[in-house]
Amino acid sequence: MNTQEDIGAKKGKAAPGKRRHVAALAALARAGGRYALKGLALLAVQAGRATLRGVAIVLRAIGKFTITTWRLASALDSALWRAVKLLARRLLEAFLHALALIGHVLRSLILWMPTRTGRAYSAFFGVVIVIASLEIADMLRESGGVVDARASAERPPIDEEDPILARIGGRFVHLSEIASAAQAGGVLQSDEDLTQAQAFERGLVESYVEQRLLARAAQEDGLHRAPAVLRRVNTARDRILAASLIKSRIDEEITRETVERYYLEQRKIMQVGDEVRARHILVDTEEAAQDLVTRLADGADFAQLARELSQDRATAPLGGEIGWFSRGVMARNFANVAFRTPVGSISAPFPTEYGWHIIEVSGRRPTSAKPLSEVENEIEEFLRNEIIAGLLGELADENRVVYYRPETEQSPTIAPLILPSELSEDEPEIREQADG
Repeated sequence: MNTQEDIGAKKGKAAPGKRRHVAALAALARAGGRYALKGLALLAVQAGRATLRGVAIVLRAIGKFTITTWRLASALDSALWRAVKLLARRLLEAFLHALALIGHVLRSLILWMPTRTGRAYSAFFGVVIVIASLEIADMLRESGGVVDARASAERPPIDEEDPILARIGGRFVHLSEIASAAQAGGVLQSDEDLTQAQAFERGLVESYVEQRLLARAAQEDGLHRAPAVLRRVNTARDRILAASLIKSRIDEEITRETVERYYLEQRKIMQVGDEVRARHILVDTEEAAQDLVTRLADGADFAQLARELSQDRATAPLGGEIGWFSRGVMARNFANVAFRTPVGSISAPFPTEYGWHIIEVSGRRPTSAKPLSEVENEIEEFLRNEIIAGLLGELADENRVVYYRPETEQSPTIAPLILPSELSEDEPEIREQADG
């Protein structure tokens, strides 16, 4: 068995060998570090040299370019200066040569004029000049004299499609502008043609020019930026745009074929059958209506009672006169009673949604469908109203229009409106009152 001393001795022998190994590794590391530092230093030196060589090359190139440019400019400047001096010398020589030639000609002419030949040539050319002047004057006289250059300059360019009628500053005013302004102002109908002579005779050109001058002065004063003026301008703009849209839709949809087709479709409806002529009195209660029947039976005048007591204020001033009407014009109950009542008789009191009525029938006649020529305007008006109503309804739905009407304690009572449809020609006074 090994003793404690033997183990210690073995450890003492191993320690020096280990220390030598560590020292060798340290020496190797130090050598590697030195070589690495030398490599980095060498790399830095090489990079610095390369950078310096690059900078030197760039500076050398810049210097060569500058020197070359300077030399080229000097050469060009020298050549240009020599060319200028040569050109000036040549021009001066040509000028002196021309002066010498003119002097020689004048000297020869002065020496030649006093001779017999010179005097003959001078007299001949004098006669030629006088005759030519007289001929030119005669031509100018026949052509109306000398044209005034200013008047010629004031003439506008020729525009055959849209003639020019005026000029405001540097802007020309065309006939179409005058016509559009006149139509917007209601002076000219939309289907009326305007000529140049009519535009001046009716003062439309002067009115347009004056309006443009005033508008331009207002803009120079800054009035076009005022809120009140802007509101009015926007309102006028909206009105013009709305009218243009409606006109375009109407022109597009209402044609001769459209009117004829509508007439053929509605022809049976236009054959309304018989018409009656009647007058009525409207009151609130059945008792009031019975009282009227009693008073009429006693000989009271129907027209006088209608003027005094009827609540239909549209027909009361006419003595209750409604005029000629067919079944489809009036309310069903009203029309049924009117067509059942014999001519010259007074009906019994009857109610409608407006109150209690009594009717006196004064005439009855058959009707037939009217020809297209008589109802064409009415059909066009109806179609226009239908187009406008449909367009407005469509736009209101698309834009979700909401009206906020003021609240009132009591809604106004609206009297029933029964308009006279077609009065006979033998009562012009009643027709005039109804139209009024």
